[in-house]
Amino acid sequence: MPRISKTRALQLSLLAITSVILLEGLAGIATSSLALLSDAGHAAFDALSTLILLIATSLSLKPPDEDHTYGHGKIESLGALVGGLTLLLLAIGIGGLAVLRMGTGLHARPSLLGYAAASYTMGVEVIRIVIRSAALKSGSRTVRADLFHAASDLFSTSFVFIGLGLSSIGYALGDTAASFVIVALLGVISLRLVYSSMLELTDAVSGKLVKSVLHEIQGTNDVLKCKSLRVRRVGEVTHVDAVCAVSPLVGIAEADSIASRVEANLTKLLGKSSIMLHLEPLESDLPTELQVRSVTTRVEGAKGVHNLSATDVGNGLCITLHIQVDPSLSLDKAHEIAESIEQGIENSVPTVRQVTVHLEPSMPEISEGRLVDDDEVSSTIRSIVHRFSDVKEIRAITTYRSHGRLYINVHCLFSGTTRISEIHEMISKIEESVRQRFDDAIVTIHPEPAKH
Repeated sequence: MPRISKTRALQLSLLAITSVILLEGLAGIATSSLALLSDAGHAAFDALSTLILLIATSLSLKPPDEDHTYGHGKIESLGALVGGLTLLLLAIGIGGLAVLRMGTGLHARPSLLGYAAASYTMGVEVIRIVIRSAALKSGSRTVRADLFHAASDLFSTSFVFIGLGLSSIGYALGDTAASFVIVALLGVISLRLVYSSMLELTDAVSGKLVKSVLHEIQGTNDVLKCKSLRVRRVGEVTHVDAVCAVSPLVGIAEADSIASRVEANLTKLLGKSSIMLHLEPLESDLPTELQVRSVTTRVEGAKGVHNLSATDVGNGLCITLHIQVDPSLSLDKAHEIAESIEQGIENSVPTVRQVTVHLEPSMPEISEGRLVDDDEVSSTIRSIVHRFSDVKEIRAITTYRSHGRLYINVHCLFSGTTRISEIHEMISKIEESVRQRFDDAIVTIHPEPAKH
């Protein structure tokens, strides 16, 4: 069956239930059937609540305005609440009539008219359920409420048949007993509807939904922590407002990409939704090195950081680092940069005891140089490196000069199973040995695993 809009479904439902009121009411009066009259009363209250739901749904579809920035979806929840309360009143009324009838001794007079009216009602209710099921894909609370009404009508009408049947075969209280069943049915349905509507009106959502949203956010790559999360439903739309922590080294473009991935994941989970994300850097719980680098990147004039060291001396951390600055700066200006970095680190790392900044001139991003093609230099480097038995093979040696300094780059093979801490100790000794032979050289040893 094609999908039907929720307002159209409620309109058709209202027309159908009105015909049931007339037919069952007249048949109930004619046969003195409390079950038929109760079902007609049920239909009358159902018609009233459907009318309320129709009005509420029409109002809820209005777009957001300056007085309702989240839209008018809560009106729909209010309509569902009113519909649930009318069902509850109906259940109380039918129960009172059933108790009264048991005291007066009045009984139903079954006839074909009663059966015909009940049959017509069941047919109408089946049609109403089909119509509202087609519209239920909209996720509307009011359509769901009206569907509850139709289901309760169908169920209660089946007990009208049972009550009439029992009365026909001599069980005079069968009709009244059927009324009590209808009361119990209406009571359960109405209380469930009132409870769920009140949850929405008070912005209560299930813990399972919140956990699912939190799982999607924290499961998104580069989101370090979800610091604050609020979830609410307004009509068919789920609103999510979250504060997410990311690395302080993330740039604007990367932060936008992270937010887009979070929104895509939540939309896939929730369907129709409105998502508001706020990204902020996570300073606490970060490794000390990242916190220090985060501080230096925010200080204007600091062009790079290296030789970073953090040592726990028992009553705090001693941090040393080398910072590159513009070589044309005066000492006064360069010292201001160093002081800003030191102050920033002390504010970001509570356990710091002392910060020492080594200032040095920055090098051009791309400097000019020339290759040194000297067999004697290469032979000397090989002889030094081969003194270290842990080196399996020398893959390549590159030497060049730039700004008056000699650069030596050596690619060496080591055992792939050796721990990196041991490898680092080895290459440090090799680099020092090469530097002793070539004064003021910049030596870099690149380790690679040897293939078995």
